[in-house]
Amino acid sequence: MILQMNRSGAATGAQAGAVCAECGAAVSGNFCSACGADLREGGSGVLGAVAGPVRHSFPAVYLRLLRAPVRETVGLAEDPSYRSHVSFLLSGIAVFCLLFVPILLNQVTPTQQGAQFSESMQNLMKVLSQAGVYVGAAITFVLAYGLFRYFAKVPRTFHAYFKLYCLAFGFIMPFYAVYEYVARTLLGGTGMSSFNDTAHAVQWANPSTLVSMGLALVLWGYFIAIHRRFWGMTVWRAGVLYVVAAITSYYASFWLMYWVGYWTAGFLIARGIVTV
Repeated sequence: MILQMNRSGAATGAQAGAVCAECGAAVSGNFCSACGADLREGGSGVLGAVAGPVRHSFPAVYLRLLRAPVRETVGLAEDPSYRSHVSFLLSGIAVFCLLFVPILLNQVTPTQQGAQFSESMQNLMKVLSQAGVYVGAAITFVLAYGLFRYFAKVPRTFHAYFKLYCLAFGFIMPFYAVYEYVARTLLGGTGMSSFNDTAHAVQWANPSTLVSMGLALVLWGYFIAIHRRFWGMTVWRAGVLYVVAAITSYYASFWLMYWVGYWTAGFLIARGIVTV
């Protein structure tokens, strides 16, 4: 009898200090209260060991977000059992690079004076121009967090907002790259990335330009909507705060990349890597 009680007490103590292998939450019982995983020894078996990674894989999560982008993005950001947001972002970036980098290297230099420069200089200008977009996204993230954290009534941690941003960008980047590949490479039309190219400024009546403008507005609406839902505020307030962060970051990243490009070009020209 005493031996049986000791064994029961030891089992209870081990269970009390245990954590869920699926989500990392503290557990007590046969099932995780956070994610519902089966905690019984051998209860999930081989199927459970496979089901977890598959459920959190990039295709599975992407299809889940595709069903209801705003609701599912915020839902996953608030789900403590989902911790693969960085992996999801990196997978989205990989798809983006696979499809969009060839377009970037083949596109026309975004200035009419581009023909005056060598091919190596044009390629450097293209890379720096696109890098400015990512720098701008990083600046937008920091500014948006500060603005929303200050004005929102619902407190959110920096880590929680970072998780939301990883999911959002991991979701839109493959979509953006696929559309650019179809619109610019297969159809020879105007993509969303063409709006930075002055050579396309006169093509407003082109159907592909109108479609690209519409999709660009949809992406803006998506970001505003997830911020509204995540921070628990009205649409107009979320829209104003996000637009302010985006416009400010645009000019900040432009001038930052201008000086980075200036010194980078000088360094590479001095060493004969890039010619004028």
